[in-house]
This record gives sequence, C-alpha cells and structure tokens, in this order.
Amino acid sequence: MTRNCNDSLNDIIDGLYSTTLVEKPCKIINIHSQYSVDIEYYDNNKSDYLYKVPVKHIQTSKAYVFLGLNIGDRGTVRFFDTDVTNYIHGSSKTSEAVRKHDINDNAFSCGFYPSPEQYAFPQGDIIVGTTSGASVNISGNNITITGANVTINASEVTLGAQTTIDGKVFLEHTHSNGNEGNPTGAVI
Repeated sequence: MTRNCNDSLNDIIDGLYSTTLVEKPCKIINIHSQYSVDIEYYDNNKSDYLYKVPVKHIQTSKAYVFLGLNIGDRGTVRFFDTDVTNYIHGSSKTSEAVRKHDINDNAFSCGFYPSPEQYAFPQGDIIVGTTSGASVNISGNNITITGANVTINASEVTLGAQTTIDGKVFLEHTHSNGNEGNPTGAVI
C-alpha cells in the first residue's frame, strides 16, 4: 500500500496526542499535608507515581469547602499547559521555562472514582456528609443536620417557625449566651 502525505501528517498528529499530558485518573498513596500528596496514576493500563503533587481545594478569597484527604482517596491529576512553579510559590511572574504539558506541572483534584467504588449519595440539592452518617442536607428551603452530636457555636441562635429538634417542634425560638434561662419561644 502506498503512503501519501496525509498518512504522514496523521502519524505526526497521533504521535503528538500520545505524548501530550492532560489529565489522568489517580489515587493518593501518601499525604505530606492537606496541600501536598504523592499519587499513583494510571497511564496506558500501567501505574506510575508522582511525588509532592499540589492539591486543588474548593476555595475562594472568602469561603471554602474542605474535604479532608486520606490515603486511597481517588481523583485526577491534571497537567498544566505551561510551567506553574512561580504561581505555586505565590509569584505572578511568568516563568521563562518553555515546557508544555510537562509531568512536573500538575495538581491533584479529588473525587473521580471508578463506578464500583462510587458513593450512593442521598437526595438533596447540597449535601455535606461523611460515610459514618453525619451530614448537612440542604434541599429547597429545608436544612437537615444529622449526627451523633451536633454543636452550634454562636452568640445567638434563632429557630424559625416549626423547627424540629429530636422530634420536638419549636416555634420562633431564640437562645442567646446571656439568655439561656429565658427562651422566647414555645415547644409543641
């Protein structure tokens, strides 16, 4: 069979695709801190390792959702387009390195599990929970907090109309640090 220039171009493109790192499934094998982990990642049905990989958490300048990491947790390792060393160390200076999709420019994101290991999530719009059963479930305008012990640290707690605690319904009930003995609500 005679090859033409399109065949050669396709070979070049296939070669580039096969060596370009984008994102790969992985699991944590060691934790240095909640910001740095060692991972085992999977490439062409074989495993390999990366060490001291930065962790991507869900956070903004004013808020965060923290998920504590454990050995065995799964996710993905993403490889950036360019060198991110300066960014990771807090500098806004552009790196002079010319590397692209390099194995050293990466970040771990948690939560990408194979189907047999996926957790069966309860119903709700926003749920923060643990596999031991403690949870905060926000659905529509309802909030359900479940746990063996629930602690609320606040200078004042106000319960809206028909708030249920341990099966008891409270109506427009307020407790404050200086007013524990004089609640302003009724129990049904």
